[in-house]
Formats: sequence, C-alpha cells, structure tokens
Amino acid sequence: MGERWDRFWYGEVAAIRLDAFRQALLFTLVFYMLARWMYASEWLTELGFHPSPAADHDDSPQLPLLPPALLPAFGALLFGSMALVIFGWLRRAATWPTLALVFYVGAADPVAEFTLNRLYVFALLVLALSPRPWLSGQVMVLRAWPLRVLQLSLLVHYLAAGLCKALHGDWLRADDVLWMQIQGLYMTDAAAWLARVLPTWAFTAQQHAALAFELLAPLLIGLRRLRPLGLLIGVFMHLVIAVTMNQLIYFSLQMVAFYVVFLDPATLERWRRRLGR
Repeated sequence: MGERWDRFWYGEVAAIRLDAFRQALLFTLVFYMLARWMYASEWLTELGFHPSPAADHDDSPQLPLLPPALLPAFGALLFGSMALVIFGWLRRAATWPTLALVFYVGAADPVAEFTLNRLYVFALLVLALSPRPWLSGQVMVLRAWPLRVLQLSLLVHYLAAGLCKALHGDWLRADDVLWMQIQGLYMTDAAAWLARVLPTWAFTAQQHAALAFELLAPLLIGLRRLRPLGLLIGVFMHLVIAVTMNQLIYFSLQMVAFYVVFLDPATLERWRRRLGR
C-alpha cells in the first residue's frame, strides 16, 4: 500500500496532460476576463460600488483599488501574462504574475468574486508550483502530484456540491428546484423557450440526474472504466447549464477544462498533432 501511495503521488506521468490543462484553463480565463473587462472601472476602481469596511468588512475591498489611469497598464500586464502562459513563452515565469493579478482581482472586489476566481487562483497556484518535466525515453514526464491534486479537486468539488444540495438544500424535498432556478436572474432565451415547451417533469428529471451525477462523480470519473461515460455526462450537463443559465457559461467552461487532466495522454497527443497541422 505504501508503494502504491508513493507511486500515485510521486510516480512519473506524461507531462502532456498538465500542459493541455494549462492551455485549456488559460483560454477559459481569458474568455472570462475579457467579458469582465468591459466593466473593469466599476470592478477595480473607486468609480464602482464597494462597501466600506465599517459597513461590511468581508465584502469590502481587501486590497487598495486601482487608480483609473492604471487600468490600461493592469490590463496589458494581465492579458499579456496569460498569453505568455498559453503560448509557452516564459511559461513558468509568467504563471506567477498571472496568479498574482487574478488573486488581486478577487481581493479588490469580493462582491463580484465568484467561486470561479478562487478555483482559478487554486489551479494557477498548482501550476506555478508544479515541478519541471524531464525526458524519459521519448516522452516528457513529471511527478504525478500536481495532476493528482487537480483531479481530486474536481471530484471533491462535485461531491461537495451534491452533498450540499442533498443535505442542506431542497433538491431531495422538492421537484421544482431546477425549474425555479432557470427563471428570473438566471433565465436565458433558451431557458425561456424550454420552460414553454417542456413539461415540468422534464425539469424534475434533469434535477435528479444532475444531483446523481454530482454525488456519483468520484466513481463515474474516478474509475477508469467508467470515465468515458462520466466525462460525456459531465460535458452534456455543463452544456445545458451554459445554455440555460445566464453568466454560468464561464463556470461550465472552467469545469470542463478540468476534464483534461483525466484524458488519456495518447488521445491528447493525437489532438495536439491535428491542431498543429
């Protein structure tokens, strides 16, 4: 058992999975930050609404806000460092300023911060601390622990979300939770159309299917034989979330980016060659 434990955390694994995850995650981060950057002056400067520490200590800015004149320089540094990480120029060195700037964005405006920001900070920290790969035979490899941390974080995220819904929410006590959630603030045009044409039991079925997937994700994705089915269900679930819930497309993209760390290295290598051509 000790040998298996050491091999699980510190054995050699193909570096392509971590490289592919890095690119996938950073692409979603660029997409997310570009959307938020349209409101950067409200988000990161005193021109926007920010609670005072006396009124709301937890949601007030935890770091000094930017002067409006510094926004262009901040944006250039933020998107420039992300581009360096994506395209592999000074990748390891550029990961640290990307991490620092993304952390600042969340700390400057906790009201606007979502779980997305914290997951990006967490994933970027793992990438920044990951060891350098080396050549083993004809394959670049590295120690397994960064990959394992990212894999376990996704499974824990799903399981915790499912337990929260099951134990502390209404998902097992009511049949209309999902039908209610897609309306109001979250409603998109697609959700409005579905609410008109689908019977209510269809939303009840989706509600219980989503809850079952989150609770069973450690098995569906963690077990290699079930993994293709688990990843397929997860992609479909996040596609539905992205289409029917306003602004949650960024969350769905982020979650699907984590699926890359579970993909077979040979599959990733084939995709890389095709994209290269």
